Amino acid sequence: MTEAQRILDRLGIAAERIHAIPSNHGPEGNANWHVWPVKGERFVLRRYHVGTTPDDLQYEHAILAHLSSEGWCVPEPLAPAVHDRGRWYCPTRYVAGKTRSRETATQRRQRGADLARLHVALRPLAARIGQRVGWRPLDEGLPVMTPVDWLAGLDALEGAHPQLAEWAAVVADAMADELARLDGELPRTVLHGDFMAEQNVHYDGSRLVGVIDFGVAHLGTRPYDLLAARCCRAPEVWAAYVEEMRALGWPLSESEQAAVMPIYRGFRLGMVAWQLKAGMRTGRFDTQAIETQLAQTGVTPSGTIQLAGIEQWLRKEA
Repeated sequence: MTEAQRILDRLGIAAERIHAIPSNHGPEGNANWHVWPVKGERFVLRRYHVGTTPDDLQYEHAILAHLSSEGWCVPEPLAPAVHDRGRWYCPTRYVAGKTRSRETATQRRQRGADLARLHVALRPLAARIGQRVGWRPLDEGLPVMTPVDWLAGLDALEGAHPQLAEWAAVVADAMADELARLDGELPRTVLHGDFMAEQNVHYDGSRLVGVIDFGVAHLGTRPYDLLAARCCRAPEVWAAYVEEMRALGWPLSESEQAAVMPIYRGFRLGMVAWQLKAGMRTGRFDTQAIETQLAQTGVTPSGTIQLAGIEQWLRKEA
Protein backbone atom coordinates (compact mmCIF):
# COMPACT_ATOMS: atom_id res chain seq x y z
CA MET A 1 0.00 0.00 0.00
CA THR A 2 1.41 3.39 -0.97
CA GLU A 3 1.58 6.32 1.41
CA ALA A 4 -1.27 8.14 -0.33
CA GLN A 5 -3.47 5.05 -0.41
CA ARG A 6 -2.91 4.49 3.29
CA ILE A 7 -4.11 8.01 4.11
CA LEU A 8 -7.08 7.78 1.76
CA ASP A 9 -8.12 4.56 3.48
CA ARG A 10 -8.02 6.38 6.81
CA LEU A 11 -10.19 9.10 5.32
CA GLY A 12 -12.59 6.53 3.86
CA ILE A 13 -12.00 7.70 0.27
CA ALA A 14 -11.84 5.23 -2.60
CA ALA A 15 -9.68 6.44 -5.49
CA GLU A 16 -9.77 5.50 -9.14
CA ARG A 17 -6.42 7.11 -9.79
CA ILE A 18 -3.58 8.70 -7.79
CA HIS A 19 -0.76 10.74 -9.30
CA ALA A 20 2.17 12.00 -7.22
CA ILE A 21 3.30 15.58 -7.86
CA PRO A 22 7.10 15.83 -8.02
CA SER A 23 8.49 17.56 -4.93
CA ASN A 24 11.59 19.71 -4.74
CA HIS A 25 11.71 19.91 -0.97
CA GLY A 26 13.11 16.49 -0.10
CA PRO A 27 11.59 13.82 2.14
CA GLU A 28 11.02 16.24 5.02
CA GLY A 29 9.19 18.82 2.92
CA ASN A 30 5.64 19.10 1.65
CA ALA A 31 4.31 16.47 -0.75
CA ASN A 32 1.14 16.36 -2.84
CA TRP A 33 -0.87 13.82 -4.82
CA HIS A 34 -3.61 14.42 -7.38
CA VAL A 35 -6.53 12.15 -6.51
CA TRP A 36 -9.45 11.17 -8.74
CA PRO A 37 -11.99 9.65 -6.34
CA VAL A 38 -14.60 7.07 -7.30
CA LYS A 39 -17.21 9.59 -6.19
CA GLY A 40 -16.77 13.33 -6.35
CA GLU A 41 -14.35 15.73 -7.98
CA ARG A 42 -10.61 15.60 -8.33
CA PHE A 43 -8.70 16.92 -5.32
CA VAL A 44 -5.16 17.13 -3.96
CA LEU A 45 -3.95 15.16 -0.97
CA ARG A 46 -1.35 17.25 0.84
CA ARG A 47 1.35 16.05 3.21
CA TYR A 48 2.71 18.86 5.33
CA HIS A 49 6.40 19.30 6.05
CA VAL A 50 8.15 17.89 9.09
CA GLY A 51 7.55 20.12 12.09
CA THR A 52 4.06 21.24 11.06
CA THR A 53 1.94 21.75 14.17
CA PRO A 54 -1.82 21.88 14.77
CA ASP A 55 -1.40 25.65 15.22
CA ASP A 56 0.13 25.85 11.73
CA LEU A 57 -2.79 23.95 10.25
CA GLN A 58 -5.35 26.08 12.04
CA TYR A 59 -3.71 29.30 10.83
CA GLU A 60 -3.37 28.21 7.21
CA HIS A 61 -6.86 26.75 7.08
CA ALA A 62 -8.37 29.96 8.49
CA ILE A 63 -6.70 31.90 5.67
CA LEU A 64 -7.89 29.44 3.04
CA ALA A 65 -11.47 29.45 4.34
CA HIS A 66 -11.54 33.24 4.31
CA LEU A 67 -10.18 33.55 0.78
CA SER A 68 -12.54 30.89 -0.49
CA SER A 69 -15.47 32.81 0.99
CA GLU A 70 -14.21 35.88 -0.89
CA GLY A 71 -14.29 34.00 -4.21
CA TRP A 72 -10.62 33.06 -4.49
CA CYS A 73 -9.68 29.60 -5.74
CA VAL A 74 -7.30 28.24 -3.11
CA PRO A 75 -6.55 24.74 -1.75
CA GLU A 76 -9.05 24.88 1.08
CA PRO A 77 -9.40 21.72 3.21
CA LEU A 78 -12.14 19.31 2.17
CA ALA A 79 -11.99 17.30 5.40
CA PRO A 80 -10.19 17.49 8.75
CA ALA A 81 -6.44 16.81 8.64
CA VAL A 82 -5.22 13.43 9.89
CA HIS A 83 -1.97 12.62 11.66
CA ASP A 84 -0.15 9.50 10.53
CA ARG A 85 3.36 8.30 11.37
CA GLY A 86 4.50 11.70 12.50
CA ARG A 87 3.11 13.72 9.56
CA TRP A 88 -0.07 15.67 8.87
CA TYR A 89 -2.19 15.03 5.77
CA CYS A 90 -5.27 16.77 4.41
CA PRO A 91 -7.44 16.50 1.26
CA THR A 92 -7.61 19.93 -0.35
CA ARG A 93 -9.42 21.58 -3.22
CA TYR A 94 -7.78 21.14 -6.62
CA VAL A 95 -6.59 24.44 -8.09
CA ALA A 96 -6.53 24.28 -11.88
CA GLY A 97 -4.33 26.26 -14.23
CA LYS A 98 -0.57 26.33 -14.59
CA THR A 99 2.35 28.19 -13.12
CA ARG A 100 4.59 30.30 -15.34
CA SER A 101 8.20 29.17 -15.54
CA ARG A 102 9.06 32.30 -17.51
CA GLU A 103 7.12 35.54 -17.36
CA THR A 104 6.89 38.29 -19.93
CA ALA A 105 6.92 41.90 -18.77
CA THR A 106 3.13 41.98 -19.14
CA GLN A 107 2.77 38.83 -17.04
CA ARG A 108 5.02 40.25 -14.33
CA ARG A 109 2.79 43.31 -14.18
CA GLN A 110 -0.23 41.06 -13.88
CA ARG A 111 1.31 39.21 -10.95
CA GLY A 112 2.04 42.47 -9.17
CA ALA A 113 -1.57 43.58 -9.54
CA ASP A 114 -2.79 40.15 -8.47
CA LEU A 115 -0.68 40.32 -5.31
CA ALA A 116 -2.20 43.73 -4.52
CA ARG A 117 -5.70 42.30 -4.81
CA LEU A 118 -4.73 39.32 -2.67
CA HIS A 119 -3.47 41.66 0.05
CA VAL A 120 -6.73 43.58 -0.01
CA ALA A 121 -8.65 40.31 0.36
CA LEU A 122 -6.42 39.25 3.27
CA ARG A 123 -6.50 42.62 5.03
CA PRO A 124 -9.49 41.92 7.31
CA LEU A 125 -7.82 38.79 8.66
CA ALA A 126 -5.02 40.60 10.50
CA ALA A 127 -7.20 41.60 13.44
CA ARG A 128 -9.02 38.29 13.43
CA ILE A 129 -6.22 35.72 13.42
CA GLY A 130 -3.17 37.76 14.38
CA GLN A 131 0.32 36.34 14.08
CA ARG A 132 1.17 32.76 13.19
CA VAL A 133 2.53 30.90 16.21
CA GLY A 134 6.33 30.86 16.02
CA TRP A 135 6.62 33.75 13.55
CA ARG A 136 7.19 37.49 13.84
CA PRO A 137 7.04 40.56 11.58
CA LEU A 138 10.42 41.22 10.02
CA ASP A 139 10.32 44.83 11.19
CA GLU A 140 11.27 43.60 14.66
CA GLY A 141 14.81 43.29 13.32
CA LEU A 142 15.15 39.52 13.16
CA PRO A 143 14.26 36.88 10.55
CA VAL A 144 10.52 36.29 10.33
CA MET A 145 10.49 32.64 11.26
CA THR A 146 11.14 31.47 14.81
CA PRO A 147 10.96 27.69 14.29
CA VAL A 148 14.72 28.21 14.32
CA ASP A 149 16.08 30.02 17.35
CA TRP A 150 18.16 32.73 15.65
CA LEU A 151 20.57 33.25 18.55
CA ALA A 152 20.97 29.52 19.11
CA GLY A 153 21.60 29.12 15.40
CA LEU A 154 24.31 31.77 15.47
CA ASP A 155 25.90 30.09 18.48
CA ALA A 156 25.95 26.77 16.64
CA LEU A 157 27.39 28.38 13.53
CA GLU A 158 30.01 30.23 15.57
CA GLY A 159 31.36 26.95 16.88
CA ALA A 160 32.22 25.78 13.36
CA HIS A 161 32.42 29.00 11.32
CA PRO A 162 32.93 32.00 13.62
CA GLN A 163 33.48 34.53 10.83
CA LEU A 164 30.18 33.69 9.16
CA ALA A 165 28.35 33.87 12.49
CA GLU A 166 29.83 37.29 13.22
CA TRP A 167 28.88 38.51 9.75
CA ALA A 168 25.28 37.35 10.18
CA ALA A 169 25.08 39.15 13.53
CA VAL A 170 26.47 42.33 11.95
CA VAL A 171 23.81 42.21 9.20
CA ALA A 172 21.03 41.69 11.76
CA ASP A 173 22.25 44.66 13.80
CA ALA A 174 22.49 46.84 10.70
CA MET A 175 18.95 45.93 9.69
CA ALA A 176 17.62 46.60 13.19
CA ASP A 177 19.32 50.01 13.26
CA GLU A 178 17.83 50.96 9.89
CA LEU A 179 14.35 49.94 10.97
CA ALA A 180 14.68 51.82 14.26
CA ARG A 181 15.40 55.04 12.36
CA LEU A 182 12.19 54.85 10.33
CA ASP A 183 9.52 57.47 10.90
CA GLY A 184 6.10 56.03 11.62
CA GLU A 185 4.71 52.57 12.14
CA LEU A 186 4.88 49.85 9.53
CA PRO A 187 1.33 48.59 8.84
CA ARG A 188 0.99 44.83 9.20
CA THR A 189 -1.25 42.48 7.33
CA VAL A 190 -1.49 38.78 6.53
CA LEU A 191 1.01 37.89 3.80
CA HIS A 192 1.26 34.94 1.44
CA GLY A 193 5.03 34.79 1.85
CA ASP A 194 5.91 33.03 -1.43
CA PHE A 195 3.95 34.59 -4.30
CA MET A 196 6.19 33.07 -6.96
CA ALA A 197 5.05 32.68 -10.57
CA GLU A 198 6.89 29.42 -11.15
CA GLN A 199 5.48 27.78 -8.03
CA ASN A 200 2.35 29.09 -6.41
CA VAL A 201 0.33 31.33 -8.75
CA HIS A 202 -1.85 29.51 -11.30
CA TYR A 203 -3.04 30.98 -14.58
CA ASP A 204 -5.16 29.78 -17.47
CA GLY A 205 -3.70 31.74 -20.33
CA SER A 206 -4.02 35.37 -19.26
CA ARG A 207 -6.56 34.65 -16.50
CA LEU A 208 -5.62 34.20 -12.85
CA VAL A 209 -7.09 30.88 -11.69
CA GLY A 210 -5.88 30.52 -8.13
CA VAL A 211 -3.12 30.64 -5.54
CA ILE A 212 -1.62 27.72 -3.63
CA ASP A 213 0.83 27.00 -0.79
CA PHE A 214 0.22 29.25 2.19
CA GLY A 215 2.81 27.32 4.21
CA VAL A 216 4.77 30.45 5.10
CA ALA A 217 1.83 32.86 5.40
CA HIS A 218 2.17 35.13 8.43
CA LEU A 219 1.52 38.63 9.73
CA GLY A 220 4.05 41.10 8.37
CA THR A 221 4.68 44.12 6.19
CA ARG A 222 3.71 44.39 2.54
CA PRO A 223 7.22 45.16 1.25
CA TYR A 224 8.33 41.79 2.59
CA ASP A 225 5.75 39.99 0.44
CA LEU A 226 6.87 41.96 -2.61
CA LEU A 227 10.48 40.99 -1.97
CA ALA A 228 9.49 37.38 -1.34
CA ALA A 229 7.77 37.56 -4.75
CA ARG A 230 11.21 38.50 -6.12
CA CYS A 231 10.26 41.99 -7.26
CA CYS A 232 13.97 42.82 -7.16
CA ARG A 233 14.43 40.74 -10.29
CA ALA A 234 10.98 41.51 -11.72
CA PRO A 235 10.57 45.29 -11.37
CA GLU A 236 7.22 45.23 -13.18
CA VAL A 237 5.78 43.36 -10.19
CA TRP A 238 6.62 46.28 -7.92
CA ALA A 239 5.40 48.96 -10.32
CA ALA A 240 2.07 47.25 -11.00
CA TYR A 241 1.55 46.52 -7.31
CA VAL A 242 2.05 50.18 -6.40
CA GLU A 243 -0.35 51.31 -9.14
CA GLU A 244 -3.01 48.77 -8.20
CA MET A 245 -2.80 49.61 -4.51
CA ARG A 246 -3.31 53.28 -5.27
CA ALA A 247 -6.36 52.39 -7.34
CA LEU A 248 -7.69 50.19 -4.55
CA GLY A 249 -7.29 52.95 -1.96
CA TRP A 250 -4.53 51.35 0.11
CA PRO A 251 -1.27 52.87 -1.19
CA LEU A 252 2.09 52.04 0.32
CA SER A 253 2.90 54.45 3.12
CA GLU A 254 6.10 56.49 3.29
CA SER A 255 7.37 54.28 6.09
CA GLU A 256 6.74 51.15 4.02
CA GLN A 257 8.64 52.61 1.08
CA ALA A 258 11.53 53.65 3.32
CA ALA A 259 11.65 50.17 4.87
CA VAL A 260 12.26 48.34 1.60
CA MET A 261 16.05 48.12 1.87
CA PRO A 262 16.28 46.91 5.49
CA ILE A 263 13.46 44.48 4.80
CA TYR A 264 15.39 43.23 1.78
CA ARG A 265 18.35 42.57 4.06
CA GLY A 266 16.03 40.80 6.47
CA PHE A 267 14.62 38.68 3.67
CA ARG A 268 18.14 37.45 2.93
CA LEU A 269 18.70 36.81 6.64
CA GLY A 270 15.59 34.65 6.51
CA MET A 271 17.33 32.47 3.95
CA VAL A 272 20.27 32.23 6.34
CA ALA A 273 17.88 31.23 9.12
CA TRP A 274 16.65 28.25 7.10
CA GLN A 275 20.28 27.22 6.64
CA LEU A 276 20.89 27.51 10.37
CA LYS A 277 17.87 25.34 11.05
CA ALA A 278 19.15 22.67 8.65
CA GLY A 279 22.66 22.88 10.05
CA MET A 280 21.53 22.46 13.64
CA ARG A 281 19.55 19.40 12.61
CA THR A 282 22.29 17.74 10.56
CA GLY A 283 25.38 19.07 12.30
CA ARG A 284 26.75 20.41 9.02
CA PHE A 285 26.28 23.96 7.69
CA ASP A 286 26.17 24.88 4.01
CA THR A 287 28.72 27.66 4.29
CA GLN A 288 28.55 28.56 0.60
CA ALA A 289 24.78 29.11 0.75
CA ILE A 290 25.08 31.16 3.94
CA GLU A 291 27.89 33.31 2.53
CA THR A 292 25.94 33.88 -0.71
CA GLN A 293 22.89 35.13 1.19
CA LEU A 294 24.94 37.37 3.47
CA ALA A 295 26.77 38.87 0.49
CA GLN A 296 23.43 39.75 -1.11
CA THR A 297 22.41 41.79 1.93
CA GLY A 298 24.95 44.42 0.88
CA VAL A 299 26.37 44.59 4.40
CA THR A 300 30.05 43.72 4.66
CA PRO A 301 31.51 41.83 7.64
CA SER A 302 32.72 45.18 8.97
CA GLY A 303 29.21 46.66 8.80
CA THR A 304 29.69 48.83 5.72
CA ILE A 305 26.64 48.93 3.46
CA GLN A 306 27.49 48.39 -0.20
CA LEU A 307 24.30 47.67 -2.12
CA ALA A 308 24.29 50.57 -4.54
CA GLY A 309 22.77 48.83 -7.58
CA ILE A 310 19.64 47.26 -6.13
CA GLU A 311 19.21 50.12 -3.67
CA GLN A 312 19.07 52.67 -6.49
CA TRP A 313 16.46 50.61 -8.31
CA LEU A 314 14.31 50.06 -5.23
CA ARG A 315 14.42 53.70 -4.24
CA LYS A 316 13.49 54.72 -7.78
CA GLU A 317 10.56 52.30 -7.88
CA ALA A 318 9.39 53.26 -4.36
